[in-house]
Amino acid sequence: MIDPSSPLSTFEWTPPSAGIPQAESGEPLAERLGSLVEDRAASAADVVRRAARTCHGWLVESSCADAGVGAVLQQGLEVFLESQGWRAPVDRFRASLEHVRAQIQEDGGPELREALAAECALWLETAETLAGPGWEDAAERPRLRLPDRADCARPMLEGPAAIEGGEVFLVHGWSETVARGLELVQARGLGPEVIVSEGGPDLGGRRLARRLVASGIKVRFVYDAALVAAVRRADRVWLGSDALGTVEFLGRVGTGALVERARDLGVITTLLATTDKLRPGGEIVLPGWASGEAWHLWESAPKDVDVEAQPFEAVGLEGLDGVATEVGLMLPGDLRDAPLRAI
Repeated sequence: MIDPSSPLSTFEWTPPSAGIPQAESGEPLAERLGSLVEDRAASAADVVRRAARTCHGWLVESSCADAGVGAVLQQGLEVFLESQGWRAPVDRFRASLEHVRAQIQEDGGPELREALAAECALWLETAETLAGPGWEDAAERPRLRLPDRADCARPMLEGPAAIEGGEVFLVHGWSETVARGLELVQARGLGPEVIVSEGGPDLGGRRLARRLVASGIKVRFVYDAALVAAVRRADRVWLGSDALGTVEFLGRVGTGALVERARDLGVITTLLATTDKLRPGGEIVLPGWASGEAWHLWESAPKDVDVEAQPFEAVGLEGLDGVATEVGLMLPGDLRDAPLRAI
């Protein structure tokens, strides 16, 4: 983890070694995934892709034994899942591996190892790769495990309620999905303006602001505390999330108050979430690491100060006007009947 005393510590959470682990043959899987355990900056998609690539590399190694491979894989993922499993794409990755393991009765042998490796590889596929070499003779291409985040914005680019030129969007901190959506709006020549908040203890809003400005988008940057008051200046509120349940979604602290204010003012509020953000069980889980990493909110706080460092909260879906996914715009109530399948 980065030294909490570093001047970058309040907005640079990625450990120096958080890239794809370059492991020597035979290194235990848990050690290869170690750098992902403390990564608080990467998007959920990035984290799960790196985990899938690491697991795939481990499974195809000659040193990976066939006997008991399912149990060894589960054990190797344990610490990683404990830290990152609150994110729905990571939880779905876990569930997809469990599904593969359940389909093959014998927990060992090359058949299971090959099936697990194939499932890991599917988490690395994109629409482009599935349409490219290697899939020409496939009877059926699999569903994308990680859909394109930009596709969430497409349902709002057409129809009677389509986004118009020059609209003002309000965004609470960093979201890869919201960033991709706004870039698509800009690419359509609609010239959006975006109000971005600092985004909690990681100040992820700075990262979003830099990215949007690089795309030619006009950005206004405000304190988190000013966000609710800024709603009256917006045409739309766009929210991102790492986990979506049947009645709630996971938002940054302050999102609930933001949604309530937007509803009072009649400002259209939309959650942008690809279907991999649906948790298999439909229940939202707050990340457990927050209580042990209070320095994100206050470095070296006095021992008698109780630092409430949880940066996320569960927010009810009923306050939203819609949930935009890659398969279309859904009403919050539709998610009660949505199939929360693992794969």
